[in-house]
Amino acid sequence: MPLKYTVQEDKLQLTLRGSLTIFQAAERKPELLHALAQAQRVVVLDTSAVDEIDTAGIQLLLLLRRELDASARQLELGPCSPAVLAAFDLLQLHERFQTPPMEGSSEDDDGGHAGQSLAEEGA
Repeated sequence: MPLKYTVQEDKLQLTLRGSLTIFQAAERKPELLHALAQAQRVVVLDTSAVDEIDTAGIQLLLLLRRELDASARQLELGPCSPAVLAAFDLLQLHERFQTPPMEGSSEDDDGGHAGQSLAEEGA
């Protein structure tokens, strides 16, 4: 499903749905960059409907973060799906995206994730 974006007052709302894996990331990249052409200083990212994410999807989210940082814009992470939170937890990206770690995990260990794929994390 394509990226959906809407302008709400002074914020750009980006909504991602479905899978965000290597198979969809290449399609979402131009859509994401096009949406970032909007002038809003604050971008709100809703990933609550993302049911699967892999490292290609994470790279796309990191691209979003980098582009916003480069243009001195702010990213607000809206609702996150369990799959996205698990990926952030596995890759220790909570600080980068300003999300709290999942319950039962810590920065010092792998939270029991060793050997599991990101798809399994979201299942």
